[in-house]
Amino acid sequence: MVLALGVGTTTMVGTCVGAGLEARARRVTLSCLLAAAVLATIGLGVAFLGRSIAGLFTHVEEVVLAASGYFYATRAWFMAAFVILFSAYQGWGRATAPLLVSLLRVAIVLAGGWMLQQQVAQLDWLYYLVAGSTVLGALTLGIVFAVRPPNRRAQVLSG
Repeated sequence: MVLALGVGTTTMVGTCVGAGLEARARRVTLSCLLAAAVLATIGLGVAFLGRSIAGLFTHVEEVVLAASGYFYATRAWFMAAFVILFSAYQGWGRATAPLLVSLLRVAIVLAGGWMLQQQVAQLDWLYYLVAGSTVLGALTLGIVFAVRPPNRRAQVLSG
């Protein structure tokens, strides 16, 4: 559901930016973040009912345990914010900041996953590593958006 909201965010922000309504594009982004918070609250219910939800799809205890652990660790709060901010930046025509933050998240998960592999690690640790990278990504994009909000590029028309 959050990905669908992200697609709508890209479209709405892109339409506002294309029309020269930058303030409205920022308000659209903030209102989409509020909608993402509502969806993330639903995700919180999934986190606490993860075992029951995973049990709908399989009865293999190891799979149910792994899925419920993942649901509990990731929680979706920051993932929703990350997806919406990523989508808003695309609507602004600015993909550099989200790309760099995504690459940072991948580097954290790869390096951290490699380090966890060297230890006798539990699967939950990997879930928390992914969740931590998502929190870092959402906070980074949020801070960048607040401190230096995107603006329209000066477009040069060639004749």
